Amino acid sequence: MSLIGPSKEKSTPFWAFVSPSEPKIPNIQNTKWPINPIDNFILDKIKKAGHQHSERAEPHKLVRRAYLDLLGIPPTTKQLNSYLENKNPNAWSKLIEQLLASPLYGERWGRHWLDVARYSDSNGMDENIAHPEAYRYRNYVINAFNQDKPFNQFIIEQIAGDLLPAENSDKKREQTIAAGFLSIGPKMLACDDPDKMRRDIADEQIDTTGRAFMGMTFGCARCHDHKFDPISIEDYYGLAGIFMSTKTLIKYNVVAQLHHHDLSTKEEKERRNKISQIEKKISVKDIQEDTKKKLQDEVAILKKDSPPPYEVLAVTEYPTKDVRVHLRGDYQTLGDTVPRRLPPAIAGQIQHPMPNDQSGRLELARWIASEKNPLTARVIINRIWRWHFGRGIVPTPDNYGTLGEKPTHPELLDYLALEFIHSNWSIKAMHRLIMNSATYQQSSFTDESIKNADPDNELFARWKIRRLESEALRDSILFKANLIDLNMGKSMLTASKHKYANRDKLSEHIKSNKRTVYLPVMRSSGYDGQNAFDFPDPAMINGNRKSSTIAPQALYLMNSPLIHRCSNALAEIHKKATSNTPTSNRINWMILHLLSRPATKKEILRAENFIHTYSPGNGQATWAAFARTLFASNEFLYIE
Repeated sequence: MSLIGPSKEKSTPFWAFVSPSEPKIPNIQNTKWPINPIDNFILDKIKKAGHQHSERAEPHKLVRRAYLDLLGIPPTTKQLNSYLENKNPNAWSKLIEQLLASPLYGERWGRHWLDVARYSDSNGMDENIAHPEAYRYRNYVINAFNQDKPFNQFIIEQIAGDLLPAENSDKKREQTIAAGFLSIGPKMLACDDPDKMRRDIADEQIDTTGRAFMGMTFGCARCHDHKFDPISIEDYYGLAGIFMSTKTLIKYNVVAQLHHHDLSTKEEKERRNKISQIEKKISVKDIQEDTKKKLQDEVAILKKDSPPPYEVLAVTEYPTKDVRVHLRGDYQTLGDTVPRRLPPAIAGQIQHPMPNDQSGRLELARWIASEKNPLTARVIINRIWRWHFGRGIVPTPDNYGTLGEKPTHPELLDYLALEFIHSNWSIKAMHRLIMNSATYQQSSFTDESIKNADPDNELFARWKIRRLESEALRDSILFKANLIDLNMGKSMLTASKHKYANRDKLSEHIKSNKRTVYLPVMRSSGYDGQNAFDFPDPAMINGNRKSSTIAPQALYLMNSPLIHRCSNALAEIHKKATSNTPTSNRINWMILHLLSRPATKKEILRAENFIHTYSPGNGQATWAAFARTLFASNEFLYIE
């Protein structure tokens, strides 16, 4: 243990740097509304503000909410009716368990984490190099959510998975793939200053790691002490030493190349080595033709059914190096050397020294993932809450510093953080706790006085309607047209590693019926439909997607190839399902199929008029147009 020196920490610790303490659960009198402690904390604030909670949402709305929230696709009519007909008092809890067991869950919630991890299948920036192996990290994230991997282990693997011991080759691959978290960020690969490039890469890794797991903007201290948070420039270079001792690239001259691990089996490596040796013999001058032919046949046999190298895009170790302070961020103007270390304002003044034979990434990862870290559990539980409700308890989920907003319900945040730790860092346990609460099950309809007094729903006194994310919208449209391919995807990229990504292929990729999470993500580019509905910039961390309302969204839902293809397919399904039935029944089928509720009498009357006047004599075109109308409706677009 060593004392690392004086700290510039404030005398009164900032709230986020104080470990969560077990809060007292408010005692709510004269109400049967609370189901679990979440509701006590929420209702206590609501009552103090002089308001009332909202009533429970209608059952069909709750079912649709749960499916879209956990799976990213709406329920089928059969699934909806199965719940509505279930009189078991535990039907809601059982539905949650059913959805959490679905492989679609990991695709939905894994995509949330990929926003935070700034995931992309290409580098972007100055040289848009393809990352054909990046999909392994994406699929690792999806599998981690489906398996309910403890989040503290999830953290360690992403920062230092390549350094962890593994009992077998499959585990070694999984853990190394996880360390791709540090490799997939954007990089200036054509920088003609290798020293600056290394430092820029380390800076991006420091900034992303800090904000993703702890909500801290460590990158702001690269050139000077952090202007707002107790992070000094020495603290920054204590972290920089860890990442400067980490190898991300294998080639620094233009165009730089990223490091890959070859995790092929021993037998596969031996076979490739043998092929290489034989090919060298074949290339020898004056080799006799019969010998050459024999060797070529041997190579052909060895290459037959030989898998390609199992390459993984991820970091590895460099020789360890403590870094000198770069005055004003200039690596050519150096100050004192700072030993590799953790930020003392959070980790404390007394710390174990970093190992001489490793970068310190594993020690950093274990500290971040420790229950003693005051930030980590709070940050991820707030992200989970935000992804459920559209708003975090801390409204700035990527910034827990003094420039971020303070929690609206600090005691609830601490309660959830401690429950999360006690559940063995189980995200699925938090879904159960949150979704079984009366708070989650509230209706969006409430007294107008509450909406006026609390337009941003800071009290969580109602369910605030929010629009589907771009991926969930596309997936829902494909799903309802029975076109979606629900098999796990691999890489769609045709470019090999170190080669340029082909942006022209995006127009082909978007035609795929795969779930949107499996479509290649390219920086500095994207899909029109996804961009229109606020797909985040994959060059930076984003734990708080924005939701806009712009004209291209309506145009996309009226005229895009996806909408026309899916509405025509749905018209065919509708025809087979409702042949020889009255028009009113056919209208009700379509509305129930797409909106998860029966049609009202008024809707049937208006729809009948539309059906009879839209395109007489062309029933399929008419029903396809009706489907397009419903696809574009707010009721389809929003989670209520």
